[in-house]
Amino acid sequence: MALIGRQLSSGAFIKLDNISSQFDSNKTTFNLTHGGVAFFPENPFTLIVSLGGVVKEPNLEYLIDENEIIFATPPSAGQKIFIVVLSTVTSIAAQPFKSLIIGARSGAHSIDLKGKNFAVQDRAGAFYNIAFNVS
Repeated sequence: MALIGRQLSSGAFIKLDNISSQFDSNKTTFNLTHGGVAFFPENPFTLIVSLGGVVKEPNLEYLIDENEIIFATPPSAGQKIFIVVLSTVTSIAAQPFKSLIIGARSGAHSIDLKGKNFAVQDRAGAFYNIAFNVS
């Protein structure tokens, strides 16, 4: 069935790797990965978690800690799961930035980028160019 209504024009929707092979009816904590690489959700509300055909409620039926999902009750062995990420930080560099202001408890700090590429390094050592929503 086709999508009814306005078509999506953008978005970073991904399906995380299947973790059901780790379910043993005792364990509650599982690593989240995408393509075998650790995935760090921004918060539990950016995920749709379907366990055994039932969508789970964030912060009630599961929590997120770094790249781990922690279920309130252990999933049964053989239970099916899928996890879809509804939004992620994108790496769109549509316009060069002239400066970046970062808030801190001791005050705001300004970083002058002067059109240079700005990148962050992940825990595995890979670098990613980033852009911030400036609206």
